[in-house]
Amino acid sequence: MSPPDLTTSIDRYEAALRAHFGTAFRLDDLDLKHDKMRKSAFLFLRATCWRWAECAAALCPDLMGAPLAASVGDAHAANFGLWRDAQFRLVWGINDYDEAARLPYALDLVRLCASILVADDGLDAGQLADTLLDSYRKALMTPQPIVLEGDRLWLRALFEATNDDRIRYWNKLRDAQPAPVEPPEFEALLLAALPGDLSDRKIAPRTAGAGGLGRPRFAASGIYRGGPVAVEIKGVMPSCWAAGREAGLAQRMATGQNRSPDPTLVYGAGHAVRRLSPNDRKLDFDEINKSHRNKLVVAMAAELAAVHAADADVHTIRRHLRRQPEDWLADAAQTVADWTVKEWRGYR
Repeated sequence: MSPPDLTTSIDRYEAALRAHFGTAFRLDDLDLKHDKMRKSAFLFLRATCWRWAECAAALCPDLMGAPLAASVGDAHAANFGLWRDAQFRLVWGINDYDEAARLPYALDLVRLCASILVADDGLDAGQLADTLLDSYRKALMTPQPIVLEGDRLWLRALFEATNDDRIRYWNKLRDAQPAPVEPPEFEALLLAALPGDLSDRKIAPRTAGAGGLGRPRFAASGIYRGGPVAVEIKGVMPSCWAAGREAGLAQRMATGQNRSPDPTLVYGAGHAVRRLSPNDRKLDFDEINKSHRNKLVVAMAAELAAVHAADADVHTIRRHLRRQPEDWLADAAQTVADWTVKEWRGYR
């Protein structure tokens, strides 16, 4: 069956969003989402993962038989960020598993590569794909989390918030206007994630990201022993990859054997809770110095391989990679990037 046209697809998705969250659905945030989608093809890509799920089989038919892996489902260049692990170290990697599903592993590679091409249309698809695949292959055999110490301090410097970022971040939380929590059960989950002896406690709606806009999202903040702390809760829909859904998969991926996970990140039934900090931000490629972009692509591919390797047969994946045509990733990613830009232009 052919996927629906884009207008029908958007209408269906937003109807499903309204039905799932009911009175907690945030119409104002959905209006903001559409504004963001018009701004750039990259923001359009970030905001429309369900569309990728609908069209992947038509765009990449030769890859649908690739070996399965627990996949991000929404792998793109802005789905990487920072957190503190249980040893209080700063860790970088994939930090959003809302669309996690068991899928042909190659689809995550294609979407990641395509998203980078959309973010920076001056890149050569062949060179980018070669860099991604070389790093991905190597990391499959030695998967590990990316802890920002030693030779990874350049990555820390790239993503870590500046002093001005920190001031703006906490001021924004401080100035947010409190509002009733909807759905009401979110309030107890938020308060349970905060220390008990908190002063100036407040719960306010939070607006962040692109793909999750329209879903209920709240931040609880206050002063704890001399400084600010905050946690957030956001509503989570079932993965847009209906065929690959698996109960509890997002939490297992976030805490898998090749992770040094954020101990505050918890995926529950219809929600995700995590600690907030000024480092919770997304970087677009146009913010990143060109001298670092190739190293960042290498790190992204290695991180994706570490996630896939946690439950997949890496030898089967490597055999599949060896059997692929020479330019398979470049061709597929360019196809998806061109399709994304075309859909964005029509939508805009």
